[in-house]
Amino acid sequence: MSENSDQYPQFSFDATKVVIYGGGGLSKMIIETVRVLGAYQIAGIIDDNMKPGEMVIGSPVLGGAEVLYDLYKQGIRTAVNSVGGIGNYKVRLDVFHQLAKAGFVCPAIVHPTAHIDPSARLEAGVLVLAQSYVSGSAIVGMGSLINNSVVVSHDCVLGVCTNLSPGAMVAGNAVIGDFSQVGINATINIGVRVGRECLIGNGATIKKDVPDGTRVYAGAIWPPYQPDKFNTPREA
Repeated sequence: MSENSDQYPQFSFDATKVVIYGGGGLSKMIIETVRVLGAYQIAGIIDDNMKPGEMVIGSPVLGGAEVLYDLYKQGIRTAVNSVGGIGNYKVRLDVFHQLAKAGFVCPAIVHPTAHIDPSARLEAGVLVLAQSYVSGSAIVGMGSLINNSVVVSHDCVLGVCTNLSPGAMVAGNAVIGDFSQVGINATINIGVRVGRECLIGNGATIKKDVPDGTRVYAGAIWPPYQPDKFNTPREA
């Protein structure tokens, strides 16, 4: 330590160091996003199903959730949740609970090729990956994942831990409820409300509101087609 260290402020933690929770496929995308940002040093990976010392594209696995408190004591206070939770949002949500309990903060992470309009708001733990766009006055709730090449148009509201897969398009004034997941290349029309805990399949088109807990299958149009009874041919 410098002999003149008493002449400048001392800090109890290093704001540049970060741990990545999760070592799966999404983690590799998040690791690369954090690296290209250049603002953080990745101290390592936390994964409950991997052995300490294993490597994830150049970053070492430090252990499972049990090491969080030791890392906190070492002055690491920033974490990124890279657990996707596809099909089971509770897995991703539980990681946020563990991190918060251990004293970590989760900043919003935005790939430098993504664009966030100044009037948009990203809450803690949000991830926005490459080539995505979040438009004016949109609100993206805590822990939401916006994957590659997603469009979130003006005045949209995304709830807690929503998950938008690559290529999803959400038109203006739409609402995506807490914990809902929108599949690859799915389209949400303007002003539509998708309820809580919905699963919107790949390539689906959502034209009207979707009730809580609804599953819309891949390629489907919502609401389901119902023939006009006045135009339906009579049986012979």
